[in-house]
Formats: sequence, structure tokens, C-alpha cells
Amino acid sequence: MRSVSRKRKGPTVGIRTLLALLLLIVAVGATAQQPRKPVLISFGVGLGERAMAPQELRFESRASTAFRKALEGGKEYRIVPFSRTHPSVQRALLERTLPSELLLPPFTGTIGTEFKVVRLAKVMRGEFAVSVVVDRLTFSDDGKRVSAVLIYEVYDVEKAKMVGTAGATLEASGADQASTADALIEALSKKGAEDTLAILEEYLKKPPGK
Repeated sequence: MRSVSRKRKGPTVGIRTLLALLLLIVAVGATAQQPRKPVLISFGVGLGERAMAPQELRFESRASTAFRKALEGGKEYRIVPFSRTHPSVQRALLERTLPSELLLPPFTGTIGTEFKVVRLAKVMRGEFAVSVVVDRLTFSDDGKRVSAVLIYEVYDVEKAKMVGTAGATLEASGADQASTADALIEALSKKGAEDTLAILEEYLKKPPGK
């Protein structure tokens, strides 16, 4: 007699579809259980009138990126960097509800009676915001040492108020001006993130209305 081997058929299309739907439901359920993180708009690092850095160092853009990454290490907030190309910002510019001069750093200070940062963060639907200004930046003649005076400002966007500010004087050194700038950027981003998150933590502990 001839033995006949039979191959088992795989699951039907209907079963496969059902399994896929079950996996999707599980994934959506897991996502729904995760608490929503408040949005913190990072306005990066701007140079004040008394602070100058050689253009080739790209100090503002590199410091802003490092600061944002340091904030992301905190995990408590969804960090969104301010961007002139953000769709909401572009729409506000086209509708002329947002003056273009607001888009230039540093972002500290007020426009009329409203904080500059708050005005912009509202457009991007942030709940909190932070800006950093380098008030003074001084390199030694050989570029191997640098000192900087920094001001960090933290805002509650919905309540349109500044909830805290911190200042720091930092010094850094390196083999040349580029490596010295790198060391300063690392220090200011770490210090800025720590101070920002500490200010927000303290602020959110206060009873409502305080």
C-alpha cells in the first residue's frame, strides 16, 4: 500500500485577520494606558546683546540641540523644540496673527504685556516652555578658556506667566576654541535641564491658584 502524507493547512485568511485584530487591540490598549505627557516647548539657547561667539562655532544651534536632548532625558515631558517651520507657526505668519520679529532669538522678554515665549508657545499648543539666554560669553585670547553667564526662564503657557528663573555662571576649558565651546555646551545643557525640571517640579507641587 502506498502511504499518503497530508500537509496541514495553515490558518485560514479569516483566522489570520482575527489574530491581527486582536494584536492591534492589545497594542492600542497598552498605548491608551500610558499617561499623557505635558508638552514642554524648548526655545533653545540664544545669545544676548553682550554675548558673541564666532560664527563657525554654530554656538546657538548646537547648544539648543544639546539642551533639548538633555531635557528629553528627564522623561516627564514631551519635549518639542520651537521651529519657525512648524505648520502652526507658518499658518500664524500667513494670517498675520504673529509678527515675524518674534521668531528671532533670544526669546526672553515681552511683547507689550505678553511674554514672547508664551505668545509663541501658545501657537504650538505647548503647556510649558523654557528659554535660555547667554547673557555674557567670554573666550580667552588663546581660546582655551571660556566663561558664560546664563539665564533660564520657565513658563506656564496656559496661565501666561513665568513660573521660575535660574541663573548660572559656568566656566569651561579645552585644547582650542572649538573644544572649549563643546565643553561649555555640555555643561550649560546639563545645568539648564536640571534647573528647568527642578523649577517645574516645585511649581507643580504648589496648590492650584498659588
